Amino acid sequence: MTGRSGQGRGEGSDEDAVGTAREPETPRVAGEKGGWVGIVANRGSGAGRGHRLVDSLVAELRRYHLGAEVAWTPEDRAALVERAAHVADCRCVVAVGGDGTVSALINERLASPMTVMPAGTENLVARHFGLRRDPRAVARAITAGRAVNVDVAQADGRRFLLMAGFGFDADVVTRHHRGRVTRSGRIRPTSRMAYVQHVLRASFSYPFPTISVRITDPGAEEVLKGTTVFIFNLPRYALGLPFVPVAREDDGWLDLIVFRHPGPFRAFYYLCKVFCGIHLSDPSVYHRRVRRAVVTAQETIPVQLDGDPGGYLLAGSDSRRGEGPVRDGRAEWTVEILPSALSVLVPAAHSSRASRAPLASEGTL
Repeated sequence: MTGRSGQGRGEGSDEDAVGTAREPETPRVAGEKGGWVGIVANRGSGAGRGHRLVDSLVAELRRYHLGAEVAWTPEDRAALVERAAHVADCRCVVAVGGDGTVSALINERLASPMTVMPAGTENLVARHFGLRRDPRAVARAITAGRAVNVDVAQADGRRFLLMAGFGFDADVVTRHHRGRVTRSGRIRPTSRMAYVQHVLRASFSYPFPTISVRITDPGAEEVLKGTTVFIFNLPRYALGLPFVPVAREDDGWLDLIVFRHPGPFRAFYYLCKVFCGIHLSDPSVYHRRVRRAVVTAQETIPVQLDGDPGGYLLAGSDSRRGEGPVRDGRAEWTVEILPSALSVLVPAAHSSRASRAPLASEGTL
């Protein structure tokens, strides 16, 4: 099988660590009276703990009379999602891996409910929904949890749950990814500390060109300019940084953050303000709630989606294409919200932790 035209394959993500070779198959438990669960797994996530977690989850599902079907490759993932959409007794599809595995799954246009068993480095999606690296707890969420409708964001056809980044942040992500790729094309497991050297290198070489964001919402049209741009769907960022505490998974809005001033020292200044939770009151930080925005730049810059390389934002006549394993570039990126496009199974006791505090005065619509 060839899968789907490359979209949603998670190029550059933890999900790619499994390669294309078929993994030793976890047996499917067929014919159980409780139906079955699809499992999209990444053996390479979290230093290779994926296979052990899948075996444990399959065993826990048996206790609830649920069968399991496991996909280890992009081709098998696409086939499993298709089957789950057309077989009535599929309870849900579980992403076992990091945020890259989740991103690859939602880009298959998943129609069934989804849940997550985290096995990656940051696991921001799992943390947001209160999902733990515990096969027994995940099995309980599948059988006794509740489904919540979740907004999905889309950047020129590629879906994401967490955030899109344009500029310095994406440059660090792209450098980090390149450092993980071996000569054979395999992707090494990573850790948070691995980002430090790439942050330092980007600080000395990234040029901080101007980025323009054109908000196209009727009645709220506006053009903002800055040097680093984030568009959030969920409030979480790496290390739990509180970029947008007011962001919610079901509000039908994206939260746009634009840092105006260039340079590594300014970037560090902004980061300190984010740590302290006071960046939204800075007049050089724009915050807008938007449904659709178009991003362009004066120079070619990298893009990241959910913490993985997404490609390039090309400058004007620049026809350069994405290098290596990253995606092709384009002269503008359109980012928009898809309200309630996904159903997520969460623990019965889970409730959104997002603050309901009013927005900062700068950028409130």
